[in-house]
Amino acid sequence: MDKKISLGKKELFAVILLAVINLFLFADQNLMAPNLTQIAHEFGFNDIERDVKLGGNISFVFWVLGAVITLGIGWLTDRFSRKKLFIATVLVGSIPCFMTGFARNYTELFWMRALTGIGIGGIMPLTFSLIGDFFTHKNRAIASAVVAFSQGMGVAIGQLIAGFVGPEYGWRLPFIIVALPNLVMIFLFWLAVREPARGITEDSLKELIESGHAYTGKINWSVYKELFKIKTNIIVFIQGVPGCIPWGVFFIFLNDYFAQDKGFSVESATVIVMVAGACCILGGFAGGIIGNWFYNKSSKYMPLFAGLAAIAGTIPTAFLLNYPSQAGVSNPTLVPPLIFAALAGFTNSLTGVNVNVLALNVNTPETRGSLFSLYNLVDALGKGFGPVVISLFISVLGRNVAFNIANFFWVICGLIILIAVRTFPRDEAALNETLKKRAELMMKE
Repeated sequence: MDKKISLGKKELFAVILLAVINLFLFADQNLMAPNLTQIAHEFGFNDIERDVKLGGNISFVFWVLGAVITLGIGWLTDRFSRKKLFIATVLVGSIPCFMTGFARNYTELFWMRALTGIGIGGIMPLTFSLIGDFFTHKNRAIASAVVAFSQGMGVAIGQLIAGFVGPEYGWRLPFIIVALPNLVMIFLFWLAVREPARGITEDSLKELIESGHAYTGKINWSVYKELFKIKTNIIVFIQGVPGCIPWGVFFIFLNDYFAQDKGFSVESATVIVMVAGACCILGGFAGGIIGNWFYNKSSKYMPLFAGLAAIAGTIPTAFLLNYPSQAGVSNPTLVPPLIFAALAGFTNSLTGVNVNVLALNVNTPETRGSLFSLYNLVDALGKGFGPVVISLFISVLGRNVAFNIANFFWVICGLIILIAVRTFPRDEAALNETLKKRAELMMKE
């Protein structure tokens, strides 16, 4: 293992700083949810306007419009300085987050949330493009796990801040609290982090780049179209659609489902969801470590592990969703649903971080930003439209049947990923051949 490139102190510091910045940026995601009614009352909205304008319209512009615009950021990631673009994108996310705390009307709130969504979406291709050049293929899963862990922690911390600070001091203060750290962190990033040369962690390129040769790969429309010819890329894109649908059950419906349909108190239902969320964070981190270990045994084991984990997660989820109603029970026990929630949250989050690495390891250094902006778009569409799909199932079949159908989408997701057991080693080998040819051209220049 190349310690100079893979495990250098400067690279580790940079990735930790990336993780911390991602944490505070992702902490913004759920800041509105705990105080939605408070915001509605301040702006004079009734309950329907609250759900449509604050819950629907802003959620849509935050996720979908933000993801569409970040396609451009992905393209820029592969053409210009990622360090400068990273700083600009974080500021686009953090300054509007801060200014949300001073929004005077709905229009200002709407556009501040839209800009923040662009920042959060844009940070994805930049982060993973940098990880691709900070770490070799042998360690990218661990680095990705650190970032995934920080993003999950950010969402959880933001929710807690909004839930505890908002009711006492107003809904505006959480946005200011969450935004301020990154205004300091991004200054530290500017001073302390040096952007890695593209391709420097690739086996066939690193010695040439370290000796002074410049990597000549550039993104253009012809190269961009080639992304859709890589079979593993297509698998990564397609699996994201069914993979996002069940998460709508966890983060939108599960709390109310256990409170209204299963006979638990709102407090108990909240604990169940919090345990599931906490174990999602742990599962994402563990998934990277386990996937990294499997990858270093054989590259085909990583998609095998990711696909089987997606399928396996449906088992504890099914037990959780179908736990008998406790309505009428004087002292309903929380132990079984908590165990099922923990297992479901942990197992279902093992997959995502490894899918990120599948994408990193089959694409050239100059296309990774564009690739992850496309992947982020698919993910955002899933987050935006997944709850709509579930709602349609609920309206026809009822909650229990609808949620079980949603759970089955993880089986579909896992089966799609398992196809990569064959495509991933081939695509990775093809990438290595491409980089070797580029290394030969670089030597002649």
